[in-house]
Amino acid sequence: MRKILAIMWKDVNVLFRDGAAVALIIAAPLVLAVGMGLITGSFYDDAPVVSQIPVIVVDHDGGRLAQAFIDLLGGDELGGLLVAELTGDETAALDRARKGDVTAAIIIPPGFSDSLMPDMTTGQQPAAVPLAVYGDPGSPIRAQVVRDVAEEFVARAQTGMTAVRLGLTELATSGAVPPAELPALGQAMGEQIFRDAAGPAADSPVALRVESAAAGAQHEFNPLSFFAPAMALLFLMYAVTLGARTLLSERREGTLARMLAAPITPAQLLGGKIAGIFLGGFIQLTTLIVLTTLLFRLNWGSPLGVVLLVVAATLAATGWGLLLAAISTNPAQVSNLGIAMTLIFGILGGSFIPGQNPGPLLNALGRITPNRWALDGFVALAAGEGTRMALVPCAALLAMAAVLFVVAAVVFRRRQAALLIG
Repeated sequence: MRKILAIMWKDVNVLFRDGAAVALIIAAPLVLAVGMGLITGSFYDDAPVVSQIPVIVVDHDGGRLAQAFIDLLGGDELGGLLVAELTGDETAALDRARKGDVTAAIIIPPGFSDSLMPDMTTGQQPAAVPLAVYGDPGSPIRAQVVRDVAEEFVARAQTGMTAVRLGLTELATSGAVPPAELPALGQAMGEQIFRDAAGPAADSPVALRVESAAAGAQHEFNPLSFFAPAMALLFLMYAVTLGARTLLSERREGTLARMLAAPITPAQLLGGKIAGIFLGGFIQLTTLIVLTTLLFRLNWGSPLGVVLLVVAATLAATGWGLLLAAISTNPAQVSNLGIAMTLIFGILGGSFIPGQNPGPLLNALGRITPNRWALDGFVALAAGEGTRMALVPCAALLAMAAVLFVVAAVVFRRRQAALLIG
C-alpha cells in the first residue's frame, strides 16, 4: 500500500507543479465562474440573485388595466421580484435605462386598456396597442425577467377578454340575455376583470404567480449553482487526461521500466498511477468548490451529498482518462483526445446552457458523460433537495466508473508489454 501511495503522491506533485496545468484546471474554471457570477449578479449580498429589480414605468394610458399592471409591479404578487417607480417623463425614463440606473423602462402607451376591451355592442376587438419594454443592455437576464412579466400580464388579460367576448356571443346566440342588455353585461364582466387584476385573487385571469425554481426549497436558487459545477466538471475531464498522459510519458522516458526494476509489481504501479489520476481530479474539483464557497458565498447544499458526488464524479472521470491512456500510443494523442473529449462531454452534458432540451438522441448520449449525471446532482443539492437526490447520480457515476475500469484493464492487459516494458 505504501508503494501505491508513494506513486500516487509523486504523480500529484508533478501535476500541480506544472503552472500551465494549474492554470487550466483551477484558474480557468474559476475565472469563468467569476464571469458568470458578474453576469448573474451573484456577488451581491444575501438577497436572491434575481430580486429587487428596479423598474421605471411611464403611464400614458391612465386606464384601469394600466393601473392594474402598475399595482401588480409594485404589489405582493411578485414577491419582491420588482421595485417599480412611476414617472411621467418618458425621455428621462429611457435615459435611465440606457445608463443602467434601472433594469428596464416600461412605457404604457395611450389606448392600452381600451385595446384589450372588446366593443360591447359589436363584439369587435380594437387594434392591439402593445406595451414597450426597454431593457438595460448591461443586464440582459434581469431585463428579460421584466419582459416576461409584462408579456404574461398581457397574455392573461387577453385571455380574460377573449372569455368575455365568447361568453357574450354564446349568450346572444342562445337568447338567454336580451340583446339590449349585452353591452351592460359585457361592461360588468370587464370591470370584474379589472378588479381582479388590481387585487390579489389567485384565480384572477391576469394575476401572476412567481414560484421558486425548486418547489419547496427553503432558499432561492442561485444561477451560479449551475455554472460553478458545470465549469468545474468541464475542466475535471481535462485534469484527468493530464494525469493519464503521465502513463505514456513515463513509458517513453523509460521511467516505468526503471520503476519495474525496483521491488514493485505491475499491479502496484498501475494502482498508484490510477490513484494519482483520481487524487488530482479530486483536489481540483474540491478546490473549486471551496473557492466558490468562500468567494461567492455559494451554497452547494448537503455536505455529505457534495462529497459523495465529488468522489463518484472523479472516479467516473478517472475511468475515461484511463480509457484514453489505454487506447493512445503517445502523450500527444492523449492530450488531443482529452481536449476533444472535454469539449464533446461539455456539450453533451449540458455544461454551457442551463435547462437546454437537446432532443431525445443527444439527451441519451449525454447520459454517457460524467458531466450530465454529476451536474444534475449538484443542481439538485444546491436547490435544497437533500442528500437523497444525489444517490441516483452517484450510483450512475459509480457504475460508469466500474465499466470503464474493466474496459481499460482489458485493453491495458493486451498492451501490457508495450506499455510497461517498452
